[in-house]
Amino acid sequence: MEKRPRPERTDLTALRRRIERELDSLDWPTPFDFDGLLDQIGAKRGKPIGLFAAELPADGPGGLVIERADDLVIVFDDRLPPLQQEHIILHEAAHVLFGHRGTSLDDLGGEGLTELDPDVVEQAQRFAQRDGYSNAEEAEAEVAAGLMWLRVGAARCMTPPRFDLPEVAAANARFAAALTRRRRTT
Repeated sequence: MEKRPRPERTDLTALRRRIERELDSLDWPTPFDFDGLLDQIGAKRGKPIGLFAAELPADGPGGLVIERADDLVIVFDDRLPPLQQEHIILHEAAHVLFGHRGTSLDDLGGEGLTELDPDVVEQAQRFAQRDGYSNAEEAEAEVAAGLMWLRVGAARCMTPPRFDLPEVAAANARFAAALTRRRRTT
């Protein structure tokens, strides 16, 4: 397996600073309003953002952005745990915030479609796997999603948990802790 060179610390620092500047331009109210964040990002990009929960193939990404004529739609896998869904939504919202080009209906050959149906989502999901974002765009979106989590913190009131099972709650707590753990400086 070929090793990829590690990014220089200064590159990561510059990336984080650039992302933080963009996130500073948004309002982060307490309690956190998830729809309000998407509205702000949509206003910056000139199109409202909607959410569409769908059963995505297990071997594909957990989410993607589809650009339609009048709006952007973040599609996410509705079978994933709620906390993971929220992270995926933040990741996809970061793609929109930073102007990364998502999948358009023109890319899919469905320019006349206004509603999303399972065939469109499946076709978009295949397109996203084949012709996705660059590594730099994926890194930027992932770092931005993590930094958004830090801003949201305990004040969040996003998707209510659908699961009451103790093992699912424990897994969600571990996932939340991993996403919000600040890096220790020594």
